[in-house]
Amino acid sequence: MIALETLKGRLVDGLLEIQKEEGYVARERFIFNRGATDEQLALLPAWTADDYQMFLRQHNGAKLFQHETLSYNDGFELFSIEDCLKYSEIWECPENFLAIGAGPDGEWIVYEMNRPAGNRIWSGEFLNFEEWEEDAMPFSFERWLDYLIVAQGTQFWEWFR
Repeated sequence: MIALETLKGRLVDGLLEIQKEEGYVARERFIFNRGATDEQLALLPAWTADDYQMFLRQHNGAKLFQHETLSYNDGFELFSIEDCLKYSEIWECPENFLAIGAGPDGEWIVYEMNRPAGNRIWSGEFLNFEEWEEDAMPFSFERWLDYLIVAQGTQFWEWFR
């Protein structure tokens, strides 16, 4: 996860100046949890993708592109293993789907894994995994995170919808 490591190397006290859409510039905060233990990783379903497990081994959750003061949630939260399992149940994710985070407006971020055609990321509110097939992004977690970083925390998947 080269983009993630490069991003972390650019942070000063957890902050980075970011240029968003329409020229908006702000200092945004990044918080990375300590990595998950082997015992915590063992709680994940056996079909959990390697790239996502690698992220959790490094950072058992993170807050990305948050307002500098953390006074309101306008960024992304990538869940800890405990929250992945909790929200997967609350959101009634089907098998091979794992709730991995929440976006700036509370949209769900769900990782569909173990597909012969490749893993996918879903983002939206109240996802219906059968009816909203067009909302699935054909990206692995690693690629989705890379694109999110390059897009400086903007919801790049909304640009062409």
